[in-house]
Amino acid sequence: MIKEEGHKWFAIYTKSRMEKKVADRLTEKGIEVYCPTQTVLRQWSDRKKKVKVAVFSSYVFVKWNNDQERLKILQTQGVVNFVRYLGQDAKIRSSEIEAIQNLLGEYEEVSVEPISEGDRVQIEQGSMKGQKGKVIKTQKDRVIVFIESLGLSLTAEISKARLKKVGDKEDIKDSKFHF
Repeated sequence: MIKEEGHKWFAIYTKSRMEKKVADRLTEKGIEVYCPTQTVLRQWSDRKKKVKVAVFSSYVFVKWNNDQERLKILQTQGVVNFVRYLGQDAKIRSSEIEAIQNLLGEYEEVSVEPISEGDRVQIEQGSMKGQKGKVIKTQKDRVIVFIESLGLSLTAEISKARLKKVGDKEDIKDSKFHF
């Protein structure tokens, strides 16, 4: 992957299950593109097969330098639109793309699940690893998790990257989980 200083990454929406084809078409047009994929085992009625699937459903990351390249991207078959934030194409830092690449290089299976208020989660990293709790508030890439342990209540602000969704939304006090 080419690293050009000053150029930002952008996310584009693609038609459903068109991520890899869109990435190939954009590459053919000379656009720098990143479509994170992982190999998963899929079961068909008669066989199992390893296939590469996009990590982010309906998203591909691109770099463009001028309005002509942006238009080329939008005119590519399978592209729906750019992801927008505050009326502009949402910019993604190179460090965030590198973090995704590092994560995919380190772990074989990665799943992307939105975490929202009320979700039951388990802490996957750090000193509280293994503890379960309930998301009571979300803030950008961090969440406030309510953890009930040893008869005490603890509220912690934790990065979403350190959490794993573990069940349906439910009231933590009504759950059968014990910490």
